Amino acid sequence: MSIKASMRKIVLSGCLLVSVLLTYAQHAVTGHIVSAEDQKPVAGATIKVKGTNRQTQTNSEGSFSITTKDGDILIVTSVGFIARQINAGDDLNAIILAIDNKSLNEVVVTALGVKKETKRIGYAIQEVKGEDLVKARDANPLTGLTGKVAGLSVGASAELLRKPTVLLRGNEISLYVVDGIPISSDTWNISPDDIESYTVLKGPAAAALYGSRAQYGAILITTRKGGKRKGFTVEVNSSNVVDKGFMAFPRTQDTFGPGENAFYIFVDGKGGAPGGVDSDYDVWGPYFNGQLIPQYDSPVNNITGVRKAKT
Repeated sequence: MSIKASMRKIVLSGCLLVSVLLTYAQHAVTGHIVSAEDQKPVAGATIKVKGTNRQTQTNSEGSFSITTKDGDILIVTSVGFIARQINAGDDLNAIILAIDNKSLNEVVVTALGVKKETKRIGYAIQEVKGEDLVKARDANPLTGLTGKVAGLSVGASAELLRKPTVLLRGNEISLYVVDGIPISSDTWNISPDDIESYTVLKGPAAAALYGSRAQYGAILITTRKGGKRKGFTVEVNSSNVVDKGFMAFPRTQDTFGPGENAFYIFVDGKGGAPGGVDSDYDVWGPYFNGQLIPQYDSPVNNITGVRKAKT
């Protein structure tokens, strides 16, 4: 046998020996995971060997099996529970996972003031804190929602103190609920400083309890409550809006009398005159030139029944 063949045989024997040692070093371990709250099995929990890609999940009975070696650390995670790290050599038959109260106790106010856990709601909602809207203040409480809610757009009205147009997924929202009470308002009488949070319910399923007004969704407004701060506090806020066209009085004219298209004659006050000018009492009637015109109090000719013209 040549030296080269002998070296190849030694190398192969060494590789085989290492493989056997590694095989014996790794072994399968089994375990069982239960909840700390009710001691019931936790199904679907993930068990992963730290620093590797080896992982598995528990079955419906909370049991699992995974290959490990001495010194491995197992990371156990599950939705709604606090993650744990366990030595693979420890007793794995009674792994207890504690409830993550922070993630499970988040609630939102839905229809008619009913509180529900966020994870159990079967429709789309989105919440905006009121304090986020007063940093860059707007006089109307709804205008500030622009760009803060997916699918929601707010079109401010060009007319002063006119309700803005609120569109959710292309449909206009007409229902606003303040502290559980539906309101009919132009929303200008709601102060942004008094709002704790906005909750936007999206779609008819989200606001089914409110009837046909909520067919496209609803905006729920929760106002601030007192008692959170101790001692005496004062908050001052002021905003001013000036519109020249709204404040100015229109210029009047004294050249034309009442009527339409430079014509006026009173018959019965119900549109009986030609052109119906005695019911459409506009300000562009005959030119003031001293002429006589039948008025509502003009004397009536007893024979013809026609009103006589007067100044």
